[in-house]
Amino acid sequence: MITAHQIAKFIKGELVGKDVPVKGAIDLLPGKKTHISFLNSNLSKDYLDKTKSDLIIVSKEIASTNFNKTIIKVSTPKRSFFDIVEEYFYIDSRNCPNGIHDSAIISKKSKIGSNVSIGAYTIISDGAKIENNVSIGGNCFIGEKTTICKGSTIHPNVTIYNNISIKNNVIINSGSVIGANGFGIIKNKDNKLIQVPHIGIVGIHDDVILGAGCTVDRATMSRTIIGRGTKIDGQVHIAHNVKIGKNCIIAGQVAIGGSSQLGDNVILGGQSGVIDNLVI
Repeated sequence: MITAHQIAKFIKGELVGKDVPVKGAIDLLPGKKTHISFLNSNLSKDYLDKTKSDLIIVSKEIASTNFNKTIIKVSTPKRSFFDIVEEYFYIDSRNCPNGIHDSAIISKKSKIGSNVSIGAYTIISDGAKIENNVSIGGNCFIGEKTTICKGSTIHPNVTIYNNISIKNNVIINSGSVIGANGFGIIKNKDNKLIQVPHIGIVGIHDDVILGAGCTVDRATMSRTIIGRGTKIDGQVHIAHNVKIGKNCIIAGQVAIGGSSQLGDNVILGGQSGVIDNLVI
């Protein structure tokens, strides 16, 4: 068990009160004995009297009065709190930490790096390249000539088609589909609707997170791009030829139409819709 003193030292905060033991982290209200919570900067310090938690991370701007709780003062309570959670209480959900499962089907024409984990019944196709420290969960499909770079995590039941480029430290959550044909529809000479062939690729850059159940369509001819550091919630659809910049935040159930472009640091709220060929 860790102590308030250890935590204060880790986040370089000012400890006020007793050096209480800490078993876990929890929401401020109702809180829990021997647990740590945080008081967000926009909340009243009256919440400190209501919580059951014994250790609270607060803003250094809060007035030093008599509290019945132990507090740690920092500049950014929320960020410091989640630094603590990651350091002491978070178990990384690597899908198969014990290496490559016997039931995985791995092409002899693929390249597998060191310290790679591959779950049960996952298929790695010809020409695929899986770099060092990659974790791929069970029941995934990795298509031909797809590259997954260092430190990336592919959770169970993800489908990644052929010729997809996934860079370093990317996380793709369960049920997502990367590289399916886009929705390019034309009429043929018999006036029937047909889907045009898509021969482009998808490029997902470093430190991207894709939530569960996302779809990212293959470009018609060139690239569908998700820029470095962008974070995407679950059930988001990204159509063919879309280009998303760096450090964007895209909330759940957003749909982005074909060939639209988002610049850097764009935020889209939940269920927003972006029609095709727009620039934001």
